[in-house]
Amino acid sequence: MYNNPATTMGGGALASTGIGLMTSVWLSLAAFALVALGTAVLRIVPRGRSRS
Repeated sequence: MYNNPATTMGGGALASTGIGLMTSVWLSLAAFALVALGTAVLRIVPRGRSRS
């Protein structure tokens, strides 16, 4: 039961897919944070004066 290679390989496969999933979640969160930061900076930075 404990020395079955199929069980060991199955556990490793599940762990690797979990790591890949969490990596994609963290990358999407980082991308969202960078976009939010960019839009916040664009709101803060003053634009040129309009001549009207």
